[in-house]
Amino acid sequence: MVAEPTIIREGHPIRECRPYKVIFIGAGLLGIHFAARIQQYGPGIEAVVYERNPDVGGTWYNNTYPGVACDVPSHGYTLTWCPWGGWRRFQAPGEDCQRYALFAASKTNIRDITRFNTRVLSAKWDENAAEWTVELEDVNTGEKWTDSAPVLINGSGVLSKPKLPNLPGMEKFKGRQFHSAKWNKTPTSELKGMKVALVGAGSTSLQILPEIQKEAAHVDQYIRSETWVVTPFGADVRASFWGLDPVQAFTSDDESFSNPPYSEEHKDKLTNDSAFMHKHRKDILDSTNKMFANGLTEIDSEMRKQGEAMYVEMTKAKLVKRPDLLDLFLPKWSIGCRRLTPAVGYFNAITSDNVDAVRTSVVSVDETGLTGADGKHREYDCIIWSTGFDTSFYPSFSVTGRNGSQLYPVEARAYLTAHAENMPNYFTIGGPGLMSFNGDYLGGLEKILDHILRFVFKLQRERYQSVCVKTQNVIDFTAYIDEYLTRTVHGQNCSSWYKDGSRDGKVRAIWCGTSLHLYDALQQPCWEEFDWERYPHEQAGAARFNWLGNGRTRAELANGDFTWYIPEVNAGNIQVPTASDQTPLHDLYSF
Repeated sequence: MVAEPTIIREGHPIRECRPYKVIFIGAGLLGIHFAARIQQYGPGIEAVVYERNPDVGGTWYNNTYPGVACDVPSHGYTLTWCPWGGWRRFQAPGEDCQRYALFAASKTNIRDITRFNTRVLSAKWDENAAEWTVELEDVNTGEKWTDSAPVLINGSGVLSKPKLPNLPGMEKFKGRQFHSAKWNKTPTSELKGMKVALVGAGSTSLQILPEIQKEAAHVDQYIRSETWVVTPFGADVRASFWGLDPVQAFTSDDESFSNPPYSEEHKDKLTNDSAFMHKHRKDILDSTNKMFANGLTEIDSEMRKQGEAMYVEMTKAKLVKRPDLLDLFLPKWSIGCRRLTPAVGYFNAITSDNVDAVRTSVVSVDETGLTGADGKHREYDCIIWSTGFDTSFYPSFSVTGRNGSQLYPVEARAYLTAHAENMPNYFTIGGPGLMSFNGDYLGGLEKILDHILRFVFKLQRERYQSVCVKTQNVIDFTAYIDEYLTRTVHGQNCSSWYKDGSRDGKVRAIWCGTSLHLYDALQQPCWEEFDWERYPHEQAGAARFNWLGNGRTRAELANGDFTWYIPEVNAGNIQVPTASDQTPLHDLYSF
């Protein structure tokens, strides 16, 4: 005779914050945000963060190449709960981004819960134990061990695996060669007098060239694919905040217009005047989000057509002495097909006497240099591979889910970017369908993590063993995104990391709307789109409601506020707001 499941009548309150473990991968800005949210809303959760670097910062710890900078306005690149008055310029150098990460980390307990210098080798779902077993390695000693937890969150970032080309002869080159993400703080002065090959034409290359051109004897930039070079974002905010001429703020390469510094007075006021800081942050992100709300990436958008026409004229003006380069920087595909590359000083650098644009791909390497697809061999003292990152959405470690399934077994697809099929209790912040060019990028990643934590807290507090998105919902959602993207420029014939570096592949790095649209979609999860499994002893009968506990709330048992539901209201001025005055509906679902 099977015993009846135990019904818990004593002990824990409703939605007990039972002891529960979560493993998080990565201590960049999202790892810091994770630590903050767990501190705020995660009683009972044992959070463990694994980070391969010696400190926090993620991409800003890794990338130290000359000219590295945030390509969006600084005050628009902060966690929503953590503004910072220390930014030195409107568009910050990478050093400031790392300083910001250190500042934000200091407000949380992330260093207490993180094991640094630790690489994740693999993760495997144990169906019997209902937990993830994670294989780990100390990057300094090579020691290997495992850890396990019911929940695994991958916050390692989509642009975290440098991608070197696999070309014959690379090991033979006698000079210096390295990937731009492995610069290791080498000063540009070490390139003095050298002949340098800079391979690539993405945003990193556009930041590097103006810096190394000042020191190297000669630089060949290998440009395989044409690209738009645009001015830094937020020209309207620059003009207003610094009292600049709007046209110069939009078109000038002079940093006093394109990337002005914050004065000490600015920084002091931004730090100590919360209303002043709030307005500046909102102005920047209002400008960013409006571009996309007004159709920046939509094929038939008048805004896109007008913006493209302006950039055509501006590019022609900046290349008036080098019309032979125009076809490189006036692509036949539209602005937004690939990631925009805002740059300061790039056109001055590419048209300098000691710089040549080599319009070919590289096919091989030998002891002295490179051979291009044009058949020419060129000799160099140093090769800088600015060839981007692995953007396939597959992490640097293997992930094995239910019934031996591998992560993204058919293609890189997910439901609401965070949920992969056959991966119980596994969540990804930068998964397929993320909003990499839809508006406020960091804000979007923050909202994705907040969405994930709603699942974590439901698992913990409502006594579920596992949750996994239904495969058909992943398929249907991917089809919906594909249909939406047909109205955008992202599918045009450009080489883009949105399509994993291809010209004609599927777009997998773009959300089906704006950033604000994503925020709304994530606020209230559609729990019915998932398979929820309870523990075996609580699957049937009245025991399914054990999460209700002993009939009391945590506040009652802690002798807390017994009337928290009574708002403070001025009885002499009672007003029921209209719908237009009401706070956004999604605020009702905040933590």
